[in-house]
Amino acid sequence: MVRANPFSVSTARGVSVLRALDMQRPEQHRLAADPYAPHFVNPLTVLATRAALATGTLRLIGFETMINFALARERLIGELMDQEATAGIGQIVILGAGFDTRAYRLADGAGIPVFEVDHPVTQHAKRTAIAGVVEPLPGNVRFVAVDFDRDDLGARLHDAGYRVDLRTLFVWQGVIMYLTPAGIDATLGVVATHAAAGSIVVFDYMYARLKRRMAGPSPLRLFTQLVGEQMSFAIDPQDLGPFLAARGFEMVESIDGEMLQRRYAGRLQGRPVERDAAIAVARVAG
Repeated sequence: MVRANPFSVSTARGVSVLRALDMQRPEQHRLAADPYAPHFVNPLTVLATRAALATGTLRLIGFETMINFALARERLIGELMDQEATAGIGQIVILGAGFDTRAYRLADGAGIPVFEVDHPVTQHAKRTAIAGVVEPLPGNVRFVAVDFDRDDLGARLHDAGYRVDLRTLFVWQGVIMYLTPAGIDATLGVVATHAAAGSIVVFDYMYARLKRRMAGPSPLRLFTQLVGEQMSFAIDPQDLGPFLAARGFEMVESIDGEMLQRRYAGRLQGRPVERDAAIAVARVAG
């Protein structure tokens, strides 16, 4: 499951910094346009991040490719959410929602239940932050506070109105790399046993060589240690299909950094995307 870590508030706001920074680019160059993001972050942090990018500092220490991957990931998963909403998905579950606001901007999604699942500490911070900013809060959004060390995810979703008979999209973004194998199996087990056949889970993951790059001293590793997050899980793309099949899923596709670079070339304007990470889309076997 998602680890119960109050420091996740810090990493959740960190992604909001990237979205707020993206809002400062011309519209045609934005990957993760989020008009709410600037309200969740310190503008000085955004300014400092922008300066570090402009001077090449973040490229030098290995941050820039990860930043661009994160932004491209935001766009690709947002597009998938919109596509599924238009196609008539029954409900959406966002696992580890953080400060994500895509549920409030979902195309053709006004009547689709969206369950935002997160640790109570992070969710309280998010609900406080959006008060007075997201007005009115869409009636289809349902907050599900889950302490994954103590609570049953399936039961909490059921209590919030989740239906096991509807085709569902599970968004599991920026989470799996922080989990233990047991935690990953537990979460995928809930999805596989509590979702209708044809339901989809989308998640990002890092390759084993990226984990090896981070095994020694590195700025990224230092940052995750400071905020209480440890990147521990990695899997190579050739192993992902069998990994998912053993857990009740059919692999749909894996979109790597090179594919993201080509897909969003016009918006990236030559900015490099991390090559040792990817986004997986899998379907619940029926």
